Amino acid sequence: MRFPSLFRLPKHQQFRIQPRYYDPVKEEIKERTERIKEQMEGKETGEYRATKINFKRKAKSAPATSMIQLGIAALLGLMVLGWLQFGNEVFYYLLWIMLPIYLIYRLKTLKRKR
Repeated sequence: MRFPSLFRLPKHQQFRIQPRYYDPVKEEIKERTERIKEQMEGKETGEYRATKINFKRKAKSAPATSMIQLGIAALLGLMVLGWLQFGNEVFYYLLWIMLPIYLIYRLKTLKRKR
């Protein structure tokens, strides 16, 4: 008999593998039809195609993200220090400082969209 517990214990897991079905005749037919299609289109089977692999990142967002994280951490740290020094009043002052900054930012983005 098992006693009730707050912790979830892992259950027994079984390894299950799905075998793949391999049909050599079907594979041979597929290869032959592809070869015949290439010959009919005028392509040679021994043709080598050089492909270019692009390892460059499409978007470089790491510097902007790290600066945002640093700004958020600094803001939270200043809020904690202000709360320890002045109490709950620091949140009211912060609201009166952040509200005009937010409104200016919103007005600039609205003007850009027009």
